[in-house]
Amino acid sequence: MGDTTKTDDQERICRELAARLGWDVAEVYTDHSRSAWARNRKRPAWDAMLAAVDAGDISAIVVYHGDRLIRQPDDLGALLKLADGKGVLLASPSGTRDLANYDDRFVLYIEAAMAMRESDNTSRRRQAQYERMRRQGLVRGGGRGGRAFGFATDGVTHYPHEVKLIREAARRILAGESAGAICADWRERGIRTVTGIPFGHFPLRKMLQRPRLAGLMPDGIAKAAWEPVLDPGDWQMVCAVLAARAAGFGTATNARRYLLSGIAECGVCGWPLQVNPSKGRDGRYVVGYACREAGCKKVYRSQPHLDAYVTGAVVRRLANRSNPEPPMPAPSGVAAELAALTERRAEVEDVIASLAEHPGQRIDVLARALASFDEKITAAREQMTARAGAALVAAHAGISAKEFADEPLAVRRELVRATFGITVMPASRRGPGFDPRDVILSPR
Repeated sequence: MGDTTKTDDQERICRELAARLGWDVAEVYTDHSRSAWARNRKRPAWDAMLAAVDAGDISAIVVYHGDRLIRQPDDLGALLKLADGKGVLLASPSGTRDLANYDDRFVLYIEAAMAMRESDNTSRRRQAQYERMRRQGLVRGGGRGGRAFGFATDGVTHYPHEVKLIREAARRILAGESAGAICADWRERGIRTVTGIPFGHFPLRKMLQRPRLAGLMPDGIAKAAWEPVLDPGDWQMVCAVLAARAAGFGTATNARRYLLSGIAECGVCGWPLQVNPSKGRDGRYVVGYACREAGCKKVYRSQPHLDAYVTGAVVRRLANRSNPEPPMPAPSGVAAELAALTERRAEVEDVIASLAEHPGQRIDVLARALASFDEKITAAREQMTARAGAALVAAHAGISAKEFADEPLAVRRELVRATFGITVMPASRRGPGFDPRDVILSPR
């Protein structure tokens, strides 16, 4: 975490030792928060020190303890090779070694091997501990802020106030609000993440999609030791809704400002229509929905007219009292099936990766299996998304035009998505006006 207290203490002790030995300190080499035993860890200060030894700029090294400097025999070999013949001394509070002396080299190699063994033993003990925790349905704590939002540092105990906020966010997502709108509201209310910063769109989405909220381990399958914050079926529906929205349009979108941007589609190429302001004949700017796909650009429609027409159709359908009762939450079987499919797909991916260097293997068969899993996963997600949309429509049955207009834009957009597919054809006639025959509404 960038804490330099320990390294500062080590430097103080090393300076005191150098003073007792009568050595002048030429340079201090410190790698903050970088363990000497990690084989793939980059240690810039260590590399700089080796360069100084090779160049003959320093004739002795003072270190707090040998395992602060070297825990890999390869590192010791690199140091000895560069120091060979230069008479470089190595000192620590436990004694002084001459890097040119064969007996001292022998002892240093033994100490390095012992340090590496202790590091490996520590790693094995830690991995065994993590495996025990996994079997008990527990995960490691920590992370940014030291805990997960909604949970104490033990990862099990709920924080009631934050749990209430998570459930509020899930309810609002299923009611049609966007993650951005929820974040804006939370910022006004002073609600912050565990690190003390305001919630953003992506952190909120990431939090809501974590299996932890459904009482599941990170694999999304095994049951965890803590109580779920959300019902597993509701959590799967939240994930499906967020995934569907992410697939519908990119990050850079004006969908928050206009009802049909990214929802209505071009009847020629199928590309989602986007808002395109343009200057009218009277010199004033007007807003319209346009196909901006290269090679097409054959559809343009007035934004106010198209919004009014679609809004009327949606309200008429929602006002129909024959709408079904709100459906039950997605059956747990769908959630379990989706989790199992995801796990099996990951297993196939691992097998493909392991066989990639063996061209004689029939990887094409596994690739077809992977495609099959993708189709099944997509179907399961679509089923949950459809149920979420049906629940949203049923919850707004009998709504009036005024009540619809009073709903947040994000909710109105989701109601449009859930009721109709919208295809806009090129205008059948030239001139001003709006012809509803050029707009195809496909009931969902």
